[in-house]
Amino acid sequence: MTEEKKEASGTERPAAPPRRRGRFGRRLLVLAIVLSALLLLGTGGLQYAEYRTSQAQFCASCHIMEPYYDSWHNDVHGEKLQVACVECHYAPGEQTTLKAKFRGLSQVTSYFSGRYGATRPRAHVSNLGCMTAKCHGDNKFMDKPITIGTVRFLHSRHLQHGDELEKPHEERLAALEGTLKNLVGEEHFAELASAALESGPADDRHKKLVSLCQQWNVTAERDVLVEFTQLRHRQVRIAQLRDLQCTNCHSYGSKEVGAEQNSSAHHFHVSTTTCFTCHFNNEGYNTGTNKCLMCHTPPQQEITVHAETTTPAGEKLVEKLVKMNHTEILARKVDCRSCHADTAHQDSTVTRRDCERCHDQPRFFADWKEPFTVDQVMRYHQVHVAQQRAGCLDCHSEIQHKLIPNGDGHDGEFLSSILTRCTQCHPNHHLAQVDLLLGRGGLAVPKSTPNLMFGARTNCTGCHTELSRDQHGDSIKATQGACIACHGDRHKDTFNKWKLGLELVMTDAQAAYDNARKMLDEKTDAPAEARAKATKLLDEAQADLELVKRGNGLHNVTYAIELLDAVTNRSQQAMAALSGN
Repeated sequence: MTEEKKEASGTERPAAPPRRRGRFGRRLLVLAIVLSALLLLGTGGLQYAEYRTSQAQFCASCHIMEPYYDSWHNDVHGEKLQVACVECHYAPGEQTTLKAKFRGLSQVTSYFSGRYGATRPRAHVSNLGCMTAKCHGDNKFMDKPITIGTVRFLHSRHLQHGDELEKPHEERLAALEGTLKNLVGEEHFAELASAALESGPADDRHKKLVSLCQQWNVTAERDVLVEFTQLRHRQVRIAQLRDLQCTNCHSYGSKEVGAEQNSSAHHFHVSTTTCFTCHFNNEGYNTGTNKCLMCHTPPQQEITVHAETTTPAGEKLVEKLVKMNHTEILARKVDCRSCHADTAHQDSTVTRRDCERCHDQPRFFADWKEPFTVDQVMRYHQVHVAQQRAGCLDCHSEIQHKLIPNGDGHDGEFLSSILTRCTQCHPNHHLAQVDLLLGRGGLAVPKSTPNLMFGARTNCTGCHTELSRDQHGDSIKATQGACIACHGDRHKDTFNKWKLGLELVMTDAQAAYDNARKMLDEKTDAPAEARAKATKLLDEAQADLELVKRGNGLHNVTYAIELLDAVTNRSQQAMAALSGN
């Protein structure tokens, strides 16, 4: 069959027209161009969105972020350096990861669902973000002195604490461990070491160590036991320093109550409460990390302790200003507690009730044991601080570190911190002493000049320095040595002169009172009006006489003598009334 016939009969299908393949190809080309354009537009849009959402102004578009944005704007990181929020709140390289995108998406979802803002945002700042080359990676800030009140702060002491600095402390601890093991034996030493690592007030821990040694009939010096537990706790504190985060000290703080209307919060300020919690917690007064001179430098200027003072009657008690110099006081090794026992108020103990605010199920307290061990504290810190980014005050109560004002109507409130310890066991047993110190409580002279040493804020421990024992138990006596320690040899005989002078006045007042009381008993035939007047005068004289006796007139010699003179005068007035004069 010829080719023409095959074509006519249709037994062989002709090839597809080339024009159809060209039309399909053009469609694919158009689709590719459109997709490319969309891809370019999408990429550009994503890049623009990435840029816009990275700006602090975008964060501020959410109304719950307004206070945080305002505080950032007024912070050096914001107004001056224009550091974007994402540069701190994302670790280097984290911003473009899927994890970061999902984190942002979850925040958007929470916001539009109405859940976001119900609680405080837990925005985190990693150390890596702070220590980039662009920011603080050059470490210049480490040795730059920063003044906080009267404290000179160095970052390097907290962030670059090398092992070589701890070597002498480790060697001393090893020596103490060897000494105590020999004293108490291996078995008892394990219990002693466990007690030394308990958290809680240092004084309680020291007493427990002494008590354990007494139970085992072992003679161990208290100072050795105190040093042992301090060095064990030092190891824990050094370990915490090595894991210190920038946000442990630098954190957001809301606007203070009573602040001006146009003031803002602190975006990345240092909360000194954190300093107090770390330095004071589980430490004794002026020991370990609680040592005054670890942070403070002694005042270089002279301090006025006695101003020119007169009695209500116009008699001059202090003729001229009396000043003191801290350098001399420190050289004489006077304990800071003598005048500054009121510097720390409250403590940072964590109680079960504090934990129950968040954990209300019994399973959370399966391993609860009081007092806490240091190991427990470290585990709790790992869970709550490192993982959940809790702040100090989320668990700990706040420690106040300041001086209570003296004078101007405060009436010796600075005594309260030292008296609290006494009144736990002896409620109001020292009320008469306090009244004399404050120059109050008498009937003939209701109010007079407080103890002259109040000018120096001297509390009970400033004079009572010597531990003694009598039939009533242990007590702390006042000594001449305490006077000399502060005032030097020029006041060596002051204590004895006060004591002798007070005894003479007391003898005269007592004799006058006894004579008047005897006369009242004998003059039974005196007019009723005269006897009533004499009785009233002698009852008041007796009350003032007892106040001086119970309170020990040495606590305020001036006021005591005023009261005793009044006792003599009232006794004489009573005798005059009974005699008809």
